[in-house]
Amino acid sequence: MGTTARADLLAELGQVMQTYQRAIDVLDQRVADRLGLNRTDMRCLELLFAPSPLSPGELATAAGLTTGGVTTAIDRLERAGYVTRERDSADRRRVTVHPTDQARRVVAEIYGPIVAEGDAHLARYDDATLRHMIEFLTFATDQQHRHAERLTR
Repeated sequence: MGTTARADLLAELGQVMQTYQRAIDVLDQRVADRLGLNRTDMRCLELLFAPSPLSPGELATAAGLTTGGVTTAIDRLERAGYVTRERDSADRRRVTVHPTDQARRVVAEIYGPIVAEGDAHLARYDDATLRHMIEFLTFATDQQHRHAERLTR
């Protein structure tokens, strides 16, 4: 591939990535609107679908919020019926925040069709291509985090 063709391809990839980022932003806003949440509360709710429960402090760190800010977000999510606070059975001093069945139902309703459509599309790719996609998206995610951190200094 010639230098010009490669430069054009890289420019196209950059444009496609920017368009993808804007599409995610639009979807995130529509989901937040549908759930009656602001974007910060929406981000907190998304983080609470992690494999293991998060404490309010862990959620604050993951969301980039102060402990006071995350408490306010959790309070709003709890009032909306999307999360509950639960005492840890092993350590009664520890509280964790969990999505409710209502939150799980609404999230499945909204994102289920997206996941199914994505799975069907990805079935076209071989394992090597999927590994390359994973590698690139992992790099791109880490890069965004590094540069976000750089901007906080």
